[in-house]
Amino acid sequence: MAQGYRQGSEAGLDLDAWRRLVDGFHEAVVVLDPDGVVRLANPLAAVLFPQARPGARAAVTGRAQDLGGGWTACYRGADEFLEDASRRLLKITDRAGTLRNVVDMAPSPHPVVIVPGARGRLEWWRRGPDGDITAARTTRQVATPALAAVLDGTARHAEITEPGDGAWGGATGPGLAVPLAVGGALVCFGGLRDPELLTRYAERAAAAVRVSTLLDDRERAVTALRAHLMPSPLPTVAGVRLAQVYEPAHRGAGVGGDFYDVHPREDGSAAFVLGDVAGNGLEAAVHSGRVRQSLHTLLIVEQRPAHLLTLLNAALRAAGSKLFTTLVVGNLVPVQAGGLRVTLSAGGHPAPLVLRSGGRVDEVAVHGGIVGVLPEVRFQQTTVALGPGETLLLYSDGVTEARAQDDRQDLFGDARLRAALAECAGMSAEAVAEHVRQAVFSWLGPAEHDDLTLLVVQAEG
Repeated sequence: MAQGYRQGSEAGLDLDAWRRLVDGFHEAVVVLDPDGVVRLANPLAAVLFPQARPGARAAVTGRAQDLGGGWTACYRGADEFLEDASRRLLKITDRAGTLRNVVDMAPSPHPVVIVPGARGRLEWWRRGPDGDITAARTTRQVATPALAAVLDGTARHAEITEPGDGAWGGATGPGLAVPLAVGGALVCFGGLRDPELLTRYAERAAAAVRVSTLLDDRERAVTALRAHLMPSPLPTVAGVRLAQVYEPAHRGAGVGGDFYDVHPREDGSAAFVLGDVAGNGLEAAVHSGRVRQSLHTLLIVEQRPAHLLTLLNAALRAAGSKLFTTLVVGNLVPVQAGGLRVTLSAGGHPAPLVLRSGGRVDEVAVHGGIVGVLPEVRFQQTTVALGPGETLLLYSDGVTEARAQDDRQDLFGDARLRAALAECAGMSAEAVAEHVRQAVFSWLGPAEHDDLTLLVVQAEG
């Protein structure tokens, strides 16, 4: 510090005189030497510039005044601080990030933010002497009477002279506590304790915490809903190789109206389904989840594909279904001599394709009406044999109706899908799925698309 005074004298500054002058200011004042080291800070600076400690190098924001010789004075008023805090707090969206920011910007050398936590506990967010922000949880009972009065909203502010057993992170009294929304408090240790300034800051901080908490709650609800609506991972079925492509139209949502499932049975067989609900987005995803759940329940009492679709049609109509649903359902039964026997039925869905070992592509002619709309719908049922290495491809109409990037009227179509599948002779199930996906997306380019889904069923070679 002695060196700092010599530098001040050389620059024509009398720091003692400056200190006497600025200590009475109603603004925070920090004086920096030519090296950016804090040489003077008035009492209000400890609140509005808590990082600016004398003798430390600090980046100080505020109105600057050149004092000559490389020396600089920075000024900041309470209103300026609060406006800046409001802008910065609004940029944080998640709750933890917001609480960290509230602590980081608090007008105090050692702030502690206390908020209600899960199961009636308290969360303590605090900045320690090293500047690190940490969090801890305690029971509500550790709050002293003075702190409890602030948490309950019965006191507008309170002196914390004996912190008690709270998770203060090494802070010791005296401190000043003000309410931070319902059940919370901002407690500031050290520096100038100004109830009005702390209360105004806490009001802004509380608004930011409320918004971020609502956003977190909504995100958790969406995540839980999305996890329920997302297709399940493909299971292991003896004698069968499975692969899939699932590309919702709204990638940000992660779900859409397309769906697929494979349900193994104890006897070694498995049921499968690929479907498409009219539309895309969350409404279609919710309906597809309803269809999947209905099918999962119906499979307990019915395994014949055509009969299963009849029951599903009745169930959806009884539930007040208003969205069209198309789907293919079937059974996979490994054959002892090798290959698979596949029995399937379809309701208004594009015909599945079979890739034979020699590269020929056959269409599985199976027809039926759209599911969930009309009271009387008939569904056909057929059986297909897959030899070792042969592949059954199920797909949604988002594949064949994918529009060319250079001509939005030109669809990918059935012929291109057949040609892409024919090129997959000898490939594994995973390679077939990826080859067809690449063919479709090369056609699409960066253009928007409908939900795109493939399910590849291959008999082990």
